[in-house]
Amino acid sequence: MNVFGSIRDLFRRNNWSQSTSSRVGEMLDLSVSMNKFVYRVLIEGMDHSTAQTELYARDQRINELEREVRRSVVTHLALATNSQDVPTALIFMNAVKDAERIGDYIKNIYDVAHELVPESQDRGLYKLKLGDFADSMRDLMLETAEAFTTSDTERARKIIVTARKQGKALEASIAEITRSDMQTSDAVCLVLIMRFYKRIFSHLSNISTTVCMPIDKMDFYDE
Repeated sequence: MNVFGSIRDLFRRNNWSQSTSSRVGEMLDLSVSMNKFVYRVLIEGMDHSTAQTELYARDQRINELEREVRRSVVTHLALATNSQDVPTALIFMNAVKDAERIGDYIKNIYDVAHELVPESQDRGLYKLKLGDFADSMRDLMLETAEAFTTSDTERARKIIVTARKQGKALEASIAEITRSDMQTSDAVCLVLIMRFYKRIFSHLSNISTTVCMPIDKMDFYDE
């Protein structure tokens, strides 16, 4: 029998993990909100200054939540009377790392939109190439937050499959753009953003593995 259990097993015997997991869910909810502002800048031409203020306030909160989780883990382990809490701690340390990176990648996408896409640029091409990926990413962030906070293993597995499919679709789109006669500036922006999208899908998959995989196999999933 494997000595490492699933997050569902850990949550059943550990009330502390319930409150800590809600912070990870909040981090993902904030990322959804950040992504909404970035989408409006990128696709709708929203004023950069307004979006930047909203983005950085949310990113700051994500960083605060990551530190709160780390402090909670360290404090709990220092007071723990048995070793059963160690796997739970590893789950949270792993999940908050991925959740924080998602926020960073969303900021990276904003930087591309802000610095490389002129405000006068026609956004039709960006909506065509990125719209479906952005919608899927938003939905998967919400799904991941729900799956993690409720320890829904079946939903987590579906998230991993979807994230992998989207990653492959993004790679195919990148290859298509590199072989096209698209204007260089547009091609560079789209490829950069698509690479960031792919990394976000990968981090959502990583968080989902903490729900449905044993502790020693987090970040790994074999269909």
